[in-house]
Amino acid sequence: MNALNVVITGIGAVTPLKPFKGMDTFWNALCSGEDAVKKEKPPLLGIDMEWPMAKIDLSGFSNSTNPVDKLQIIAEEALRMATEDAELHNHSNIGLSIGTILGNVLVKENEMMLGQKPSAGSSLSNITSHLSGKFNLQGPEITVSTACASGTDAIGIAMRKIMAEGIPIMIAGGVEVLSNFALTGFHALKVLTEEKVRPFDKSRSGIALGEGAAFVVLESEEHAVQRKAKIYGRVLGYTSRVDANNLTAPDREGRGLADAINQSILQANLKPHDIDYINAHGTGTLYNDLMETKAIKKIFGKSAHDVPISSTKSMLGHSLGAAGVIEAICCLLSIKNKIIPPTINFREKDPECDLDYVPNIARFHKVKTAMSFSAGFGGQNSAVILGKI
Repeated sequence: MNALNVVITGIGAVTPLKPFKGMDTFWNALCSGEDAVKKEKPPLLGIDMEWPMAKIDLSGFSNSTNPVDKLQIIAEEALRMATEDAELHNHSNIGLSIGTILGNVLVKENEMMLGQKPSAGSSLSNITSHLSGKFNLQGPEITVSTACASGTDAIGIAMRKIMAEGIPIMIAGGVEVLSNFALTGFHALKVLTEEKVRPFDKSRSGIALGEGAAFVVLESEEHAVQRKAKIYGRVLGYTSRVDANNLTAPDREGRGLADAINQSILQANLKPHDIDYINAHGTGTLYNDLMETKAIKKIFGKSAHDVPISSTKSMLGHSLGAAGVIEAICCLLSIKNKIIPPTINFREKDPECDLDYVPNIARFHKVKTAMSFSAGFGGQNSAVILGKI
């Protein structure tokens, strides 16, 4: 069995852009270039000013203001959307793989902020266990925490569970909400922008943190065909690599990311010029965007200038562990709808970032094969390739 035997049959996401409105509404807003990043006063200790961030508005869906409740609310809704989209009725032999950086660590943070004694149930994996119990998922249960590559790795690991162990269906996802810990940490690193998120732009000044929950249903193609499921696309290849450079900075030449891109293309039995679209990590920081550009050029050579590339983080912010799954869904919807979402807020070309970043306006484009990749702290780099069936 190889990667060509794994398909995606259901998707679901709750993001800061049109949350709880369904995938069609989300996709239309994304392709229209709507910006979910707004300036708000965050709970940063000792900082009394507004910062750009992308928050999910629960009003109209829930009255809770507790971040722990919010984590579960958006995760449950996104997972419900994915299982209903895939028309799954018996969940007993289904596995769950979730990527998250903070997960239920927020339980402990919330208790500490309220001066309470930390309780049990604040481990990273508790959100995975909660969802397995809530949806009666009795297959393998995996929690992945590989920095900002967590969501992409959750998909890749789920794919390999199907390939290696014969699990008929795996659900892969990512979930994250804003927290004091993340905001203060990224602020200390001086990578938070004070204005718009401008990936690949000459005047880019940093990231805006965001929230999100997203899930995809993966299954063997044989199983999907047998139950007459609709299929969004195949998972053609996946690779994870570490560049072992620095805890917070990527290798400046994109060594690890280039290797992940190259190996995923080889695994898919493709050539670089076969990739019709790249949904980049595209955080909007000076070194990340330049590193990604160099990695793409290293592997794609002359065809690097021909492949459309966009960063949906320009509209959604960076949802950390959820980002890779959201961006993989964007690839699937690009394949389905023959349109590439834009990189918004793009004003001025950077001579060193000189590829086709689909600036500001979505583009109609036939997409048969798309790549999404992620780059995280600790040199974590992962790439997944999705293709039309």
